[in-house]
Amino acid sequence: MNFTRFILATVAAWAIFLFGGILWHEVIFEVWYNEWVFGIERMEMPILYFVITHAMRALVFVYVYHMLYKGGVPLIKGLKFGFLMGILTGLTVTSYYGDFNITSPGWALLEFTYNIVRALFVGVATALIIGERNREPIP
Repeated sequence: MNFTRFILATVAAWAIFLFGGILWHEVIFEVWYNEWVFGIERMEMPILYFVITHAMRALVFVYVYHMLYKGGVPLIKGLKFGFLMGILTGLTVTSYYGDFNITSPGWALLEFTYNIVRALFVGVATALIIGERNREPIP
């Protein structure tokens, strides 16, 4: 994989993380999330925090994909990798259900689902951008 493809995959992953989160939480399921987290969520979201942490997550996601990918059909590899990462991140995020006074177990289910869906999109985008992996290391 060349450095340009690595950067492009990272930017695509970042965009999916950031805008996918906005679409999921603030558009599609806005009413449910507002009901579930009323009184425990910040009134103004720290947007810069999300921009930076999603960039770091994208960088790590693409780097780990590159390290683990050993060839094969990129679409299939991206789906498998995305599903695994979605499970891992979903379990991490939904563990907060026990930390906060969230009013519905539906929140945990929807967040877990969100992490899987988001990671599937990122996995596929990453795999398609990177394409067939060459054995040379990232510079």
